Amino acid sequence: MDSITTDVLIVGGGCSGSAAGIQSARLGAKTIIIEETSWPGGMITAAGVSAFDGNKYAVGGGIFGELRGLIEDYYGGPHKTFTGWISLTCFEPRVGKDLLLSLIEAEPNLSFLNNTKFISPIVEKKRIKGVIAEKQDGTRLEILARVVIEATEYGDVLKTAGVPHRLGRDSKPDTGEADAPEIPDGEVQDITFCAILKKYDADAPPVSPSSGYDPERFINSTAGHSNSTDETYLNHRLHDWNSFITYAALPNNKYLLNWPFRSNDYPTTMDIYEDINSRPGHYERAKRLTLDYVHYMQTKLGHPEWGLAVDEYPTDDNLPFIPYVRESRRVKGVTLLKEADVIPADESYRPPLRQDSIAVGDYFLDHHHSKFFVEPKDRLVEPLPANAPFQIPLGSLIPESFEGLICAEKSISVTHIVNGCSRLQPVAMLIGQAAGALAAVSINNNISPGEADAKEVQSELLDAGCQLFPYKDVWNTNPYFRAIQELALLGLYIDREDFEFGGWELIDDSEIENWKFAYSKLNYPVNNGLFESLKGKTRYEAAEIIYSEIGSD
Repeated sequence: MDSITTDVLIVGGGCSGSAAGIQSARLGAKTIIIEETSWPGGMITAAGVSAFDGNKYAVGGGIFGELRGLIEDYYGGPHKTFTGWISLTCFEPRVGKDLLLSLIEAEPNLSFLNNTKFISPIVEKKRIKGVIAEKQDGTRLEILARVVIEATEYGDVLKTAGVPHRLGRDSKPDTGEADAPEIPDGEVQDITFCAILKKYDADAPPVSPSSGYDPERFINSTAGHSNSTDETYLNHRLHDWNSFITYAALPNNKYLLNWPFRSNDYPTTMDIYEDINSRPGHYERAKRLTLDYVHYMQTKLGHPEWGLAVDEYPTDDNLPFIPYVRESRRVKGVTLLKEADVIPADESYRPPLRQDSIAVGDYFLDHHHSKFFVEPKDRLVEPLPANAPFQIPLGSLIPESFEGLICAEKSISVTHIVNGCSRLQPVAMLIGQAAGALAAVSINNNISPGEADAKEVQSELLDAGCQLFPYKDVWNTNPYFRAIQELALLGLYIDREDFEFGGWELIDDSEIENWKFAYSKLNYPVNNGLFESLKGKTRYEAAEIIYSEIGSD
C-alpha cells in the first residue's frame, strides 16, 4: 500500500470540502481532497441541487461568492440565473462542476483525488493522523496529514474514528431548546435523489414506472391531482402546475426535481447512517421513487414533454451520482449552536452576537420529513421558530475531545433544529472555507486547531471577502467592508428589521448610544467626544471614525 503525506487532508470533496481545499491551499498549506465521486461540489453538482438556497446579496461572499459570480458571468448576468422562484442563482450541475473545478485546478498546493473512497481513519489515542482510502481500481492508499477535515456527506469519519457526535433529534433536557422533543429519537431529515429534467420540443423519452408504481402515492403533490384543498389538512400549500414547474427552473429549459411536497423526498431511517452496506439498496429505492414521479408527471399530470436531461450526468440512468443528504452526524464540539443562537434575541431583530463567528447564513429553519404529510394522527409534528440571519462560531468546527480534526459540511456542532438552516449549500461552502482557513492557520503556527486564535482565522477570512456578520447590503467590494465587519464583531452593529447597514443614512442618536455602550465594554478608554463627533455623520462615516480610533489605540 502506497503512503503519502500532506499538511491538510480533506475527506469529502462536496461543498465544504472543495471550499476548504481552495482556502487551505491559498494560504500555503499542501492540501489533498479525496472524493468518492468523479465531481467536486457535492450537493450543488454531484447531487444536482443546482439552485442556491439563501445567502442572498452581500451575505454570500468568499469562495461561494466567487463561484456564484462565475456562474452568473457564464450565463450573462444575475438576471439570467434567476430562472426559478426558489433561488436567485439557478444553473446546470455540469456548468457548476466545471467552474468549481477551475477554481480547484488553479491552486498549485491542492490535489483533488476523485473516485477515491474513504475506508477508515488512522487514529492514535484521540488524534486522527490520516486515513486509508481506496482508488477506483481497488488499490488502497495511506494518506497521513497534520490536520484532517471531516467533510463527508454522512459524517462517516466521526463514526469510524469514535469521535463523540449526535444524530437524529436532540432532546429538550439535553439542549435546553424550547422546540426540541422531550425524548431524543431517530428522526433524521429525508434524503432525495434529485433529477435534472428537460423540456423537449415534442414528447420526451418516456420513463417507465417501477413494478410498485402507484399514482396515488403522489396525490396532493400539486393541484393537478388532489383530493383536498384544505391546506391545514395537507400541511402545505397546494401549488398548481405553473407554480410547480417554475419552482426550480434552470437555464436552457431545464428543471431541478427536488419538490418538497409528497414528491421525491425519500423516507430516511437511521440504518442509512449506521450501516454503510445498506446505502446502495436505499439509493436504488430513492431513485425509483424519483423516476416514478417523472413517470407520474408525464402521465397522470399530463406533461409528456418533460423528461430526464441526458446531457448532465454520465450515468446509466441519467440521475446524479449521489442523493441530496440534508443531515449528517454532528460532532460534539467546543461550542454547540442551538435554537436560541439563530432566532432573534429579546428586543432585537438579530440573534445574540457571536464574536468568534467564522461564517454566516440567512436561510430559514427548513426540515424535510415525509412524515409531515401523512395522515394527521400519524404525522410528525416538528415546530420550528422563525429564525434570522445567523453566525456560525469557530468552536462549532472543533471537536471537544479529539485532536487533529476539523469538522465541516453538515457535521459541525449544531442541534438537529439548527441543522435546518446551517445545512444549505452556501453556508456549507462558507463553513468549508473557514475550516480551510483554520487548518492553514494551525499548520502555519504549528499548533492544533483547538489552539488557533479566532481573530487570526477571522482576519484571513475577511481578507478573502467572507462576511462574519450578516448585512444584506455590505458587499465585500465595499471600501468600508472590513471596518463594518470588525466593528460588528466587537458589538458595534446596526440592528434593523431589514438586516441592512444603510451606510449612506445618518446615524441616529439611539444607534450612537448603542455603539457607545458596546464600546464601553471593550478594553478601550471611553472617549465621549468621539461619540459626540458622530452626530450628523452617515453610518459609513461613523464606522470609519470609530474604526480609525480603535486602530490607532
